[in-house]
Amino acid sequence: MSQTFYDGIQKNFFEIGEIIKTEILFWWILNVKSQIFTVSQKPAMVFAPHQDDETLGCGGLIALKHELGVPIKVVFLTDGQKSDVHMKPEDLIQVRKQEAVNALGILGMPSSDIFFLDYADGSLMELSQKERHLIVDHLAQLLQSFEPSEVYLPCEKDKHNDHMATYDLVQAAITESKLAVEIFEYPIWIFWNIKQILKFNLQELGAAYNLSIKSVYQKKQRAIKAYNSQCHDLPYSFLRRFLIPREIFFKKSIEAK
Repeated sequence: MSQTFYDGIQKNFFEIGEIIKTEILFWWILNVKSQIFTVSQKPAMVFAPHQDDETLGCGGLIALKHELGVPIKVVFLTDGQKSDVHMKPEDLIQVRKQEAVNALGILGMPSSDIFFLDYADGSLMELSQKERHLIVDHLAQLLQSFEPSEVYLPCEKDKHNDHMATYDLVQAAITESKLAVEIFEYPIWIFWNIKQILKFNLQELGAAYNLSIKSVYQKKQRAIKAYNSQCHDLPYSFLRRFLIPREIFFKKSIEAK
C-alpha cells in the first residue's frame, strides 16, 4: 500500500468525520437550541447578495408571507455574473435575473416587488469609501420608501465575501434610514462546515429560530429548481440543508436613532 493511498484514506475518514459532526450540530441547533418562529403580519424586505440566496435561505418565509397577503420585497445587490465560467458574463446576468423572477413567481411574488441593483458580483468586499457610501445611500432610500418592520439578510458569519459585505452594507443602511426594524439573518454557507458553525457562541445560538414551511415546502423546492444555472453545480452536501421543511434564522434588532 503506497503512502499516497494511505494518506487518501486518512483524508476521506477525516472528511466523513467532519460531515458527521456538522450534521449532529446542525440537528442540535434545529431541534434543541432554536425557538419556534411564526410568520408575522409585518411587512418585510429581503436582501440577497446573489440570485438564489433569497430562495435557499428564506423561500418558505417569502411564500408564507405572500399567502397571508403581507407586503414583501426582495432586493438583489449583485448581478451574479461570476457564478458560471461556461457562460459570457452579460448572458449570465440576464439568465440569473430571469431565474430570479421565475423562482420568486413560484413563491407568489410579482416582478414589481423585485429589485436588481446590479453591482458587480464579487465586488462588495472591495468597495472604495465613495462606492460604499453610494450603495448604503441607495439601500437606505429603498428602506425608507417601503418602511419594512422586518429585514432579512445573509448571516453575518457566512464565509462568502459578498454575503458578509451585504450584511454590513444593509446594517449601515438601516442605521442611516433611522428605521426601527427586526433583523433576521438567514444562513447559507454557515452550516456546510463544522468550523463555520463553531464561530457562533452560545448566546448567538440562543437567538436561533426555526420556521416550519411544510405547507409551502413543494413551492420552495420548485423555486430552487428554477435556478437551473446554479443548482447543477452546487454539491448535494450543500443543497441538502435547504431540502427540509424548515428554515433557520438568527434574530437581531436595531433601534432607530
